[in-house]
Amino acid sequence: MHERKKFREAEYFYSKMIEEQGHRENFTYNLSAFLSSARSVLQYALNEAKTKPRGQQWYDNRISTSPVSKFFEDKRDINIHIEPIQPLAHYKLELTDTTHISDSVSITVTDKDGNIKQRYSSGEPKPMPNESETPAVMEIKYKFND
Repeated sequence: MHERKKFREAEYFYSKMIEEQGHRENFTYNLSAFLSSARSVLQYALNEAKTKPRGQQWYDNRISTSPVSKFFEDKRDINIHIEPIQPLAHYKLELTDTTHISDSVSITVTDKDGNIKQRYSSGEPKPMPNESETPAVMEIKYKFND
């Protein structure tokens, strides 16, 4: 019954985690709230399951044996009872740069006495194109050791 509300709450904090990836402290605050909300969803589901025939069995088979549920339950317990969760931050920085090379060619044809017979020049080097700079792109992903 109440698990839907807590599920929406967990979704909200998850969306905030995505928004705050660039701000580690804000990210971890939202992670903490997400872990608590997500755990509450399961607690409410368990309480409701207990009121139904074979509900506890269903819960144990579907939820309690889920490695993902267990993982997040453990992270929530550590976060609440031992120390704040601090996932590892992995940074990926992508830089783009452009290099232009330009030159000119000059050819002089002379006779055997050194008199210039013909000259050829490709002209002055062409100016560099006026390209806008490509901004750096940084991606941050947070991961747990396990």
